[in-house]
Amino acid sequence: MKLEYLHIKSRWKNLNDLKIDFSDKAGITVLIGNNGSGKSNILEAVSSIFAGLYDNTRNPSFSYFLKYTVADKTIEVEFYHLTPDYLFKVNGVEDNIKRQFLPSRVVACYSGEESRLWENYFEPFYENYINAIKGESIPDQSLIFINKFYWDIALLTFHFPDFTIFTELRDFCQQDIRINQVNGINFEFDTDKLESWQANPVTNFVKTLNPSNDESMTISLEDLKIRLEYITNERDFFSYLSAAYMPKDDKLITKITFNFNENLTTDCLSEGEKKLILVKLILEVVGDENSLILLDEPDSHIHISRKQDLQQLLSNYANRENIITTHSPTLTHCFEPHHIIMLDKNAANDAVVVPKGKQEIVHQLTNGIWSYQEQNIFLNTNKDILLVEGKYDEIYIAEALKRLKPRFVKYRDLEFEYFPMGGAEGLVNFLNKFTPKEGQKIIAILDRDSAGKKPVEAALGRTIDMSFDYEKKNDIYLMLYPKTTTWSTNNFLVEDYFTKTTLRREFIKVINDNNTYSFKQIPKDIKQRVKSKLPLICQEDTFADSEFDGFKVLFDKLLVIREET
Repeated sequence: MKLEYLHIKSRWKNLNDLKIDFSDKAGITVLIGNNGSGKSNILEAVSSIFAGLYDNTRNPSFSYFLKYTVADKTIEVEFYHLTPDYLFKVNGVEDNIKRQFLPSRVVACYSGEESRLWENYFEPFYENYINAIKGESIPDQSLIFINKFYWDIALLTFHFPDFTIFTELRDFCQQDIRINQVNGINFEFDTDKLESWQANPVTNFVKTLNPSNDESMTISLEDLKIRLEYITNERDFFSYLSAAYMPKDDKLITKITFNFNENLTTDCLSEGEKKLILVKLILEVVGDENSLILLDEPDSHIHISRKQDLQQLLSNYANRENIITTHSPTLTHCFEPHHIIMLDKNAANDAVVVPKGKQEIVHQLTNGIWSYQEQNIFLNTNKDILLVEGKYDEIYIAEALKRLKPRFVKYRDLEFEYFPMGGAEGLVNFLNKFTPKEGQKIIAILDRDSAGKKPVEAALGRTIDMSFDYEKKNDIYLMLYPKTTTWSTNNFLVEDYFTKTTLRREFIKVINDNNTYSFKQIPKDIKQRVKSKLPLICQEDTFADSEFDGFKVLFDKLLVIREET
């Protein structure tokens, strides 16, 4: 199943006349944007659309056009919510809505505390499924919501196949989750409840697993496989197991404890490992090639070092249609640009898709040094923006403003987003491609030296001297760091806002930390070491607020620029 195009035609929440092109996403769409930009609303809208297609008593409260492919057929759906009325086409020919023309299932996993995705769209399908599994056969579940209650089921399902054949599952369990040994599985049963069920595959599964009708039992993985040898694949095993375990008020199996390694259980796993387990369950077992997978912030609680694992996991299953949301710059940067959709809000606070051209321009202008989240902030923020030469400039200015605000009222309304230009040479590109939003100032600050002066000259098309203050070009302000009143030489770098006493102290510390310097090494090497250590030192509590007083001349100049019309 592949999504091609979605148009939310009428207003629903902050989605109104929203158009999303999925055609180049190759099975993975990553939605990024600031809070309130509409990421989760899109997942809800997609859930609402398919809930209505599976069950026309649950039609959406908005009009839409949707195009997708399934089973080698192109499906076009136009829905008018005021009528309500569907126009459903298969390969361009009008047809009735049929199960074979829909995704095999829509599977969602949500990381936050908000429950509306579950309550509004998935819970009704869960209730229908729970009411039906007591019948003669296990029904299909069109919308499936996977949450923490599936941890033990998932691990048991992963270990059910033969690891000598299913090596990918073996590697995931042993390498990603670090399960080296399965000690046994403990089951607890409601033996009275079993009598209230009609004989069907689920009751047969439970009776085969627990032939003695015990209320509790512990069984080895090997014996479990022997008892259930009639089940030939992990999908059927998962289906029977979850049907017996998941009904909230009608469980046949009331508890499952998967014991591994040194008497560990799933409670001992990290939140990140648990999240990987659920995503793997969705992609490997619950979903198939005709499924639609919706993952809201699947990387939450996953350590930064393991976000690449999540990206790789999703990439291995790109033959499903996966839509994920994330706030993580690290995870976003793991994906190629064509997977990314940036969302912003317009003046009416409606969600809009940031044009792909702008994303690509920013990516190219910064030579890839900005994460997609940084690109998104740059394109979408309403705050004033400071373009600086490097990361150290950002640290110094941000820390100085934080230290000075409590002592000087005039600086308290100053607030900036900071972005490194990747060196002074990136300035001209920004001038030619971007303009500030209404009421916003974009200010590029460069060192007052020959390297900083050169891009300003290129941008202005004329020569400037070291007395240059600031000037506006294409609505972006260009400035060299203003010198302090006691400074007499022409060159002035951001580090020069610190007093000579401060810098001398840090130079002496570096010399004392390393007594192996030769005389010839001292000037260049010590300067570089101080330059790399000072950004860290200045953020420490022991670094006095007063040592940032030299930055006042910079913020005074920024106040002047901010007041310009």
